[in-house]
Amino acid sequence: MNGPPSPRPARPMSVKEITNAAEDFEFRTTIPFKYWARSADTLFQEALFALQDRDIGKAYQMLWRHSILVLQHLKTHPDAKLPENKALTKPLFNRQQKEVFGLLEELKPQIEREYNEWKSMDASRRTADDETAKRPSSYDEFAARDPTLSGNAKILDAADNQELAVSLAQRDFKRRDAARRATRQAGVTEEEEQERRKGGRWEDWEQLGSPTAAATDDDEIRRQIEATRRRLDGADQGRDDDSVRQSQAPSYGRPAPPPNYSYHYPSISRPRALEWEATPFEPQRTYAPTPPQPPKPPKEGFTMLRQELDAAPPMRPGKNPLPLYEPSHDVPELPAKELVAAPSAKERLTFRPAAYLENGDPIRPVFLPTQLRDRFLSIASENTRKGLEMCGILCGRPVNNALFISCLLIPEQRSTPDTCETENESSMLDYCINEDLLMVGWIHTHPTQTCFMSSRDLHTQAGYQVMMPESIAIVCSPRHQPSYGIFRLTNPPGLTHILQCTKSETFHQHSIDNLYTKAQNPPGHVYHSDRLDFYVKDLRPNR
Repeated sequence: MNGPPSPRPARPMSVKEITNAAEDFEFRTTIPFKYWARSADTLFQEALFALQDRDIGKAYQMLWRHSILVLQHLKTHPDAKLPENKALTKPLFNRQQKEVFGLLEELKPQIEREYNEWKSMDASRRTADDETAKRPSSYDEFAARDPTLSGNAKILDAADNQELAVSLAQRDFKRRDAARRATRQAGVTEEEEQERRKGGRWEDWEQLGSPTAAATDDDEIRRQIEATRRRLDGADQGRDDDSVRQSQAPSYGRPAPPPNYSYHYPSISRPRALEWEATPFEPQRTYAPTPPQPPKPPKEGFTMLRQELDAAPPMRPGKNPLPLYEPSHDVPELPAKELVAAPSAKERLTFRPAAYLENGDPIRPVFLPTQLRDRFLSIASENTRKGLEMCGILCGRPVNNALFISCLLIPEQRSTPDTCETENESSMLDYCINEDLLMVGWIHTHPTQTCFMSSRDLHTQAGYQVMMPESIAIVCSPRHQPSYGIFRLTNPPGLTHILQCTKSETFHQHSIDNLYTKAQNPPGHVYHSDRLDFYVKDLRPNR
């Protein structure tokens, strides 16, 4: 397929552009305080993952947003002074003072150097880039908002390279888990381990980790790439020679790293550079059928996020069935396929956005283990027999700008026939931080109702999606067909409308109907994978 030489913007973002993007979020006190505290932890975790991927622009953006949230917004929340929320706030302020400020100071000069190097390119290159900039594609315009997709990165399509994406993720999981086990066996404290993780990106990566294990993983990934190339070469035999093109992108020097942190604990090894075949190939996408979407039920329930539920929930107002929102055609199309060329030694490997929000913002791919839903339903079966809801948290890690769910976390919770509310929030946050996990979304059952997003579900989802736009909600309705759905809020109007909703009733209606949409690919950003491993962690007492 013919197309532009490269759909990604080569210009790195400036510090000002990154900070402007970081401050572009809406803080609403209608979202319970615990969700904002959880968001702060997510931002810091995302920054550490970005540092380990050498994505300093993304790391700076997450750290700056963490600073704005913790220093400016949290104290304005009406529930900030409650004892349980003070307990959540104190470690956030300590982390801001002891860690975040220092990281921002380290990263800023590197971002400035990279940006200044781009500005000092030779005149001919600059002129060529200016001519290209006059004719930006939709992808160029929106990808330029993401520091991960700017600068010097080799960008691939996750939909066309799903096997490779999962292989890279599994190798990364093994590497991180092995390093974490080593630090714990060495008696390293959690504070020291956090310091090691921050500093690990500046280590001499080639001297760390297990060479044998790394070689084995690289062999497997090379086999994946070679198998994909052979398959796609076969599909392209009938094409004209002029349809084969080589992606070319300018390569910029990377600034010298700052001095290493002074520690001597086991460190996470840097991901090794992939060995790419010189023969270019053009991937093709194969879509799997998506399950039919359920009709909206005549009623919907909403639970106010509070400490105790009323013994008997109030009557829910009637609501006419509403169609599931379908994406608008105004959303920018994905860029044309481009041939995959070998990345240079200084390039990062990253996956391009899997989909776009209704406002055009790109969102990362999310890979979901196929077997996770059945495992959750097995755990929830006792509650389902009793007619009680149950929920779990979908936890995972980002690898190469894609999110991979690897843990089904069962939190302490309080369940009713229409609601399930997490409890002991600090235990969830502590577990995710200690295990290097992000909360990517949630899953819950509707034991008696059909598969849809109730108004209560919409408010809960807003708490996840306000800081991580890729966050998903999985609804399981084991007694109805279809028995499940994967959803996200539309943005706009869904997320904005829910954030602005001030209704205090446990169950209430909203004035618009296109509040959420399906997230499974196609056309969404969630991919199922049979090869992606996961485990269950149950935090409920006596489990």
